[in-house]
Amino acid sequence: MNPAALASVSVVVVTWNSRADVAACLRSVLAAAPEVPGQLDITVIDNASRDATPDLVREVCPEAHLIQAPRNLGFGAAANIGIARAEGDAVLILNPDAELAPGALGAMLRRLHRAPDLGCVAPMHAADGRAPASPARRLPTLGAAFADGTLIQRFAPEAPALRRYYLRDAPHAEPEWLTGACLCFRRAALRAAGGFDPGYFMYAEETDLLRELRRRGWRCAVAADACIRHRGGASSSHDPVARERRFFRSRYRYVAKTWGWPAAAVLRVFVAASGLLRMLEQALRLLRPAARPHARRELRQISAVTLWQWTGWGR
Repeated sequence: MNPAALASVSVVVVTWNSRADVAACLRSVLAAAPEVPGQLDITVIDNASRDATPDLVREVCPEAHLIQAPRNLGFGAAANIGIARAEGDAVLILNPDAELAPGALGAMLRRLHRAPDLGCVAPMHAADGRAPASPARRLPTLGAAFADGTLIQRFAPEAPALRRYYLRDAPHAEPEWLTGACLCFRRAALRAAGGFDPGYFMYAEETDLLRELRRRGWRCAVAADACIRHRGGASSSHDPVARERRFFRSRYRYVAKTWGWPAAAVLRVFVAASGLLRMLEQALRLLRPAARPHARRELRQISAVTLWQWTGWGR
């Protein structure tokens, strides 16, 4: 864990129908090359895009090593391909809808350099003209796993479990995991943890990985002087129903790995029952003419997800 050894960086970008964003992402990486003392290499793993993303990658960044998967492997499995071939002292996992601000990569490397027990750092996130937000989180308690992203969060956003999870109760406390739009790992730590669990198609894979790093004695931190511009939801916005299914499938996997399958089953029944209440809400909104178009769309999406919650336990 010699902090002086962070001279080279391997960048891993996973794409899926990312043509609208990936050019700016890759250009920001190329612009950051002078911030790296040694070599910077880039690997792009494309998850069978249908929008000619690979062609744009070749055009914008011909020096990148492009790997085209035969099908959509999901984020974690695809990222593991890039991690396996990474040779840099640090490995930067970057979303295609994220852009490194000038100086961000250098700041993350310096943060890792100063603390040899840091396994991962992340920058601040800026989006939609808002002030930069921290990616720092605590690992979820079972209460937070039930509240985050469900009706509990909607009606009780300041519940103690959520305040703890989002570090609103202690903004300057050391994080236990970092949201994954941009994660800069010490390669030795990443390899020791085994990379991402490929059982997560999308969502929660970074929570699981950073929990494993923590279990092995590695800390994580935010490089407050680094920032990315992150659009967010670029891939998941293509199909809202698939996005919600993947979110909860990953949540159930994390809960099952942490607290056992009975806890995951109870959570799924709770979410499925909540879906029925959400359907009723949208059905009532249909009574208002001005709300009908949006309510119909929401009702279709919620119905599809709720049906899956009740019947798709094996899928």
